[in-house]
Amino acid sequence: MTGFGTLAQVALREIRERGRSKAYLFTTLLTLVIVAGLIVVPPIFQPDTEEAMIGSIGGGNDVIIETAIRLANANDQPGEPPSLDIETISFTDREEAALAIEEGEVDAVLIDGREILVETGGASFGGSSIVSTLQRAASTVEIDEVIVEEGETATDIIELLTTDRLAVSTVSGDDPRDESQWIIAYAGLMLLYLAILLYGTWILTGVTEEKTNRVVEVLLSSVRPWQILGGKILGIGLLALSQLMGTLIVAFFALRMVETVDLPPIQISTVLNLLLWFVLGFLIFAVLFGASGALVSRSEDAQTIALPMSLAAVIGFFVSISALNSPESPLAVVSSLIPLTAPFVVPVRTALDAIPLWQHGLAVVICIASIVGLTYVGGRIYAGGLLRFGSRVGYREAWRSAGE
Repeated sequence: MTGFGTLAQVALREIRERGRSKAYLFTTLLTLVIVAGLIVVPPIFQPDTEEAMIGSIGGGNDVIIETAIRLANANDQPGEPPSLDIETISFTDREEAALAIEEGEVDAVLIDGREILVETGGASFGGSSIVSTLQRAASTVEIDEVIVEEGETATDIIELLTTDRLAVSTVSGDDPRDESQWIIAYAGLMLLYLAILLYGTWILTGVTEEKTNRVVEVLLSSVRPWQILGGKILGIGLLALSQLMGTLIVAFFALRMVETVDLPPIQISTVLNLLLWFVLGFLIFAVLFGASGALVSRSEDAQTIALPMSLAAVIGFFVSISALNSPESPLAVVSSLIPLTAPFVVPVRTALDAIPLWQHGLAVVICIASIVGLTYVGGRIYAGGLLRFGSRVGYREAWRSAGE
């Protein structure tokens, strides 16, 4: 059997053993239940009446607000509390209104019946948000004017119903960040961060357990160290991906069931880019976790040796949060070219259309080259540490042992 054929056999063994384990089945079920619960349960305990505070500058706002209340409460039954209650407050100028938004005094501000001022592009723009309600109200007001004054055709009325009539701006500028891009970037960031911490630990503890149980001695009689490490990463990686996809599917259907959020349209290219960086990021950290697991002989020591990789993931997470707010800053650009932070930062900048094609391509090349280099270095450390039992083995010592 070829080297890669043996690697595939090791991966299948890992999938069979871990995929049928109680720990994997329990964590998968628990994750699905928690995700579904977090989406389905909160709406049950939400107050019957949604309260909103809307600011007003200039004229033409009152009719939109009154129409928004009528639209939101159109299906309310007699005797039931209203679905939406809006209070208004007047401001003299845009600066005063912007300050009130930043301090949380109002949810949004209507300006001359033509514009909505909100805090950031990441604010709630979902189908049930006050912004969406005001948009529909503005369209309804214009339809009333069309029918009474102009007698527009049905085509024109449909266009009014299906387009946003109010320009949306933020207190920091006139071009708010597109919500779908913001959601995709943040979701991809969280998924990668959780996957690295959870499944990277799986690989580390799996290597440590096999070393502690002396199973690795049997495996090494017929399998090379790099095949064991590669098969373990591939097997656990496939289990991780299946669990992740299952979680996303459950979350998707739960969101559709509660209908509290309008899911943004997602392009195939965006999904493929997130998948690419998920794989690259997982492979980089998986090699590090696997090689480190061979240096210890006890599960208690595994958590300690995992600390550098966990800290690297935490740093990547916080750098990517910074990139969400400043995707073209020097920090975002530099971290896009560092292998340990690039899987977190590049998908964020890509989703926000804030990274040049050459930087994206260079980041991919650097990460792939790093994976190859880390595989060689990690494989040697892994081989040098597997048969060293007792106290923790240092990286340098494991490297020298592999060459003996």
